[in-house]
Amino acid sequence: MHDSVIKQHTALIRKSFLLQPLPEKALDELLANSKINDFNREDIIINQGQSAQHFFLVLKGQLKLTLLSSEGKEKIVKFVDAGDTFAEAIMFLQGKHYPISAISTKKSTVLSIPNEQYYKLLSGNSELCMKMLGNICLKMRGHVNEIEMLTILDASQRVLKFFYDLMPCNIKNGESYPVTMSKKLIASKLSMRAETFSRILKRFEEQQIFAFNQHQILVLDRDKMADFQAFAA
Repeated sequence: MHDSVIKQHTALIRKSFLLQPLPEKALDELLANSKINDFNREDIIINQGQSAQHFFLVLKGQLKLTLLSSEGKEKIVKFVDAGDTFAEAIMFLQGKHYPISAISTKKSTVLSIPNEQYYKLLSGNSELCMKMLGNICLKMRGHVNEIEMLTILDASQRVLKFFYDLMPCNIKNGESYPVTMSKKLIASKLSMRAETFSRILKRFEEQQIFAFNQHQILVLDRDKMADFQAFAA
């Protein structure tokens, strides 16, 4: 099963910014010592404070990364989708415990990669380290774009941009496309209250821009969705 799943997801694995620079032989050896696990919705992949032995690549599905406050409240830090890695920073920082928990939001398949073996591959190869630094810089640029969206765009603009980015390029007015995340999860991802998110959705439907029902977005005015910067709360 392990080899067949690896083969099925070869393209995704080789595109990962942490695995792409590795020579083929080194990658094959690393994958041979990695584990593949399937998870159902709400299954826990790692717990905050758990011993950090692996970092992870999502092969299928979606997870939420969460922090538990001192009051026991869960805060969603980030969502990770197929092709995303998580918990790799602990390896580079030589940390011993995971600072976050990872929980599946739907059926997911996750590749667990041993920290020690991966770290040894890098520590003995300066050229490989330089390639990795380049990939990390590109990854950081993507995070900067996410931060800019949360700080520069207001709530209404963030909602429009989120759904516009998910929209298939060839969709027309009157057509629908699926959204797998719940309203609660989307609101958390966009750093707003669920009540605020619901009010914005209602306003956009009244303005005949789009409607969100039963995990489907009905496009009412594609051009206005594209011009998300024109909308302010």
